[in-house]
Amino acid sequence: MTWVVLAVVAVVLFFVWRAAEIFRVSVRDGRALVIRGRVPPALLRAIRENVRSAPAVTHGTIRAVRGEDGARLTASGAIDEGRLQRLRNAFALFPTSKLRAAASVARATLGQVLGIAWLAWLLDRGRDI
Repeated sequence: MTWVVLAVVAVVLFFVWRAAEIFRVSVRDGRALVIRGRVPPALLRAIRENVRSAPAVTHGTIRAVRGEDGARLTASGAIDEGRLQRLRNAFALFPTSKLRAAASVARATLGQVLGIAWLAWLLDRGRDI
């Protein structure tokens, strides 16, 4: 019974943590793939140009999360501070209302629907989403 309660609490915490996320973009070898959420096309183009520019980003994750003072952009992996600042500059051009109003990914793969990066990349098969 204790394990069931812990499992339920863990699942609830996971969904509460994920609810604040506006979008998640995975980066591999200079390519960017939307894993979860909605990204305006102009912002996605800016992200792709940024991670593709020399030297290309080998791996990383870019997340936009809602905060008390609006949305903020965070990154992890092989994304250096200079590149992250350029991404934040592009992100600052989009108010939260535009981020929420963006269209969802057309023809999303199962990995994107579930929000699992490795599965999304596996099923992507080279198409640029």
